[in-house]
Amino acid sequence: MAVQTRSDVGLTMILALVVLALSLLPLTPAYGVVVDDLYRATVPVSGGSDEELAEGYRQGLARVLVKVSGDRSVVNQDEVATVLEDAGSLVDGRQLRTSGDDSRELRLQFSRSGVNRALADAGARVWGMNRPLTLAWVAVQDGGDRGLLAETGESSEQGWSALLIDEADARGIPLALPPADRAGDRRLLSEVWGQFMGQVSRASSGLEHDLLAVVRISRRGSGWQASWLYEGAGIEQSRSVTAETPQTLVEEMVDNWASDLAGRYGVSGGAIESGPRVRLQLDGVDSPGAYAAAKRALAQLNPVKSVGAVAVTPDHIVFEVEYEGELSQLRQNIALEQRFRAQDGQQADREAGEDNDFRNLQQTLYYRWQQQAVVPPSGDEGG
Repeated sequence: MAVQTRSDVGLTMILALVVLALSLLPLTPAYGVVVDDLYRATVPVSGGSDEELAEGYRQGLARVLVKVSGDRSVVNQDEVATVLEDAGSLVDGRQLRTSGDDSRELRLQFSRSGVNRALADAGARVWGMNRPLTLAWVAVQDGGDRGLLAETGESSEQGWSALLIDEADARGIPLALPPADRAGDRRLLSEVWGQFMGQVSRASSGLEHDLLAVVRISRRGSGWQASWLYEGAGIEQSRSVTAETPQTLVEEMVDNWASDLAGRYGVSGGAIESGPRVRLQLDGVDSPGAYAAAKRALAQLNPVKSVGAVAVTPDHIVFEVEYEGELSQLRQNIALEQRFRAQDGQQADREAGEDNDFRNLQQTLYYRWQQQAVVPPSGDEGG
């Protein structure tokens, strides 16, 4: 007769509750993007001397601090200014490259834990790597010419597209423009220009996004004006800005987006006092015994300080792992444990999930649990 233990009953109840909860979730997909270059920066440098490299470190760290915090003014804080003076101490890797015209650029990788700690010490927020995807519908009018920005060079306003994409990338905002075949749709252009969010939302059906930005850009005197509606995933923003140049206009607009997003999804410094964390989704855990073995295996890895389950479904368990050092070291240690097999989607940039997932600081790693069979020594033979 099978005997059901308390742990069996507990896991069964958890699975039943999760299945019920999942059945009640809305069917609208979420496309949260893992922005895996938050702690990297590329900056121009004039040479390779210690002084020139130190200046490159400062510029690179300033860019990373803005991306991670979502706050452009963070670099003006006194506590952060001190960190910038010793930016080299947070550099994990560097590459100095020279192009054909003899210009040089410095590619930098900064310590994730060090950057997060610096922001926490300054009382700034830390905005995690999992961020909502914005689909931007942008109509630009210059004189009598009005056009809709699209994702390829078929639009006549690709200068604006490049500015928008580059600035969103600099702020760590995943951004998509509509496909090229929408650029010639005059009715859709009118709806975007009129900022009819309902019609634009229907036109966005089938296009991956978490948020919609409906933007109108036009001349204003000798400069430019942008007005927009920005909605979805708990964000509702309606604003306008003016600027003398397209570059400044786009910077101001994207800064507004980043500020609201970081304000909603950023986490205060107190939430990261205990150290860096990562989420690990483990498929193939189909029994309490497998769960206990997987948790024990993770806990025994050298960099791991603590392990706890934060989500359970019939298909997988999600652990939150607190660790010491850098994420690459944790991965190397996991690779030594043969029961954890890395999934093809290890660095997947699309994940289904709830809005609250965007509040997590952690990247998610994907593995499958392989329960090892006990293989007798080759010399053991029945006799």
